[in-house]
Amino acid sequence: MNLPPAPLPPSSTSETHVDVAATGTTPGTGSVPEHGHPLSFDQVQRLCSVLTESVTLTPKDPGSNFPVLQISPAAIVKVVRQRLIRKGITIRDIRMNGSAASYCLCERHTDSSLPELKFNDVDLIFGVSIDEWCRERDFHIIKEEVLTSLLDFFPEESSKARISGHLLEETYARKMVLVMTPKIEWSLFSLGDETGMRSIELKFVNKIQRQFEFTVDSFQICLDEYFTYGRCTEDSPVAISAEFFPTVHAISVYPDYEEAMKHLNERLIHTQNPEEIRGGGLLKYCTLLVNGFKPAESSQMEKLEPYMCSRFFIDFPADFQQYYKIRRCVTTRFLSVRELGKCQEFLQILFMVVSSQARCLMESERQKTMSVIVHISFEVGQPFPPPMAMFSSYPIHPPPCVPLRVQTSSYHHHGNGRSNYPRNRRHFTPPFESSSHQHHPHHHHNHSSYHRAPWSTVKRAPTAQVR
Repeated sequence: MNLPPAPLPPSSTSETHVDVAATGTTPGTGSVPEHGHPLSFDQVQRLCSVLTESVTLTPKDPGSNFPVLQISPAAIVKVVRQRLIRKGITIRDIRMNGSAASYCLCERHTDSSLPELKFNDVDLIFGVSIDEWCRERDFHIIKEEVLTSLLDFFPEESSKARISGHLLEETYARKMVLVMTPKIEWSLFSLGDETGMRSIELKFVNKIQRQFEFTVDSFQICLDEYFTYGRCTEDSPVAISAEFFPTVHAISVYPDYEEAMKHLNERLIHTQNPEEIRGGGLLKYCTLLVNGFKPAESSQMEKLEPYMCSRFFIDFPADFQQYYKIRRCVTTRFLSVRELGKCQEFLQILFMVVSSQARCLMESERQKTMSVIVHISFEVGQPFPPPMAMFSSYPIHPPPCVPLRVQTSSYHHHGNGRSNYPRNRRHFTPPFESSSHQHHPHHHHNHSSYHRAPWSTVKRAPTAQVR
């Protein structure tokens, strides 16, 4: 039998900032949406396997004395939730989204012509209620509690007394982002190993606008009922079965759930207003094409591709920014799982889209970006065939501090959204910035010397808009 939904908490008088129309969630009623769709037993099984599978957290410095941690998403959610409640942070709900949620919800096909759905990251969203006057303080509390929660997973014999949150940040945090604008307030923590094969991403959202890139990643699974079931059966564990499993709901932040589910099951690409997406969704669009997805309407995607390119170049105008963004995407999505063939295909598709649809750029600027893509193909050992390879003749001076492994970044605010690049440019040589600066083959930089902005230097600026 299905367990009934978890009891709803009493209505809250605090303001709920998440877009109610988009999420289908009633303010102050927890995470059970008005029009949520219950998961089947097969979907709940997949959800349980995703939440209970351990993810390896390795120290950035292999020679350090810090241990390698094995943490499941369910375990870290439980610890972080308890810590934040003790600190007075109001948690509205907890959800899973992204490729992991799509993996749990999609139908299992016997048709071999459809590509198998995979996921790299387990994306978990904590909906938090934070007042305007104390948002910096509360986001700082969230940061400290997330980092220090890792101590709960250290071996019992470890000495933890002198380990600070800053030290844990330098050791385990792969990516940390804070965004605070008048309409957007969220922070992100990425924890995983150096290969990027599997990671846990914790996102704490007070206000947010665009919550999806394409319909296939617009799903959110409400986890409060799942964890309520876990707490109820903690003393006397009960194995789930087709006759007895928790009732868990899913929603789509795309307006039409059934249409989004059809796109997911048939591996179709569809989106709305790509100019609202950070980076335009350009790299995600090319990734979907590489993974066997097809446009739901070819004519519509041809019209939207120029908007994707425009937003990508608005958010990443400089050559070194484009380099870091594309290189990180290639490393995490393809090189970390040794998919070199798909890596080359991805770069070729991106090259063709930019060359044909980047109408917002002058010819010289477009060719410069095409040179960035070609250079990355040579750098990762997957060079382009002629005639695309001719763009490799453009003078390029790559930064020596970019290894094949996933880069880290600091927890700081960027006015136009997230930023994955080192802020202090004195510590590295950006590519394409100056033809007079020649790269010396023996010139190395310390990867740990990236600047980390102190909390007091957080700045605010309006979000970029497509012109």
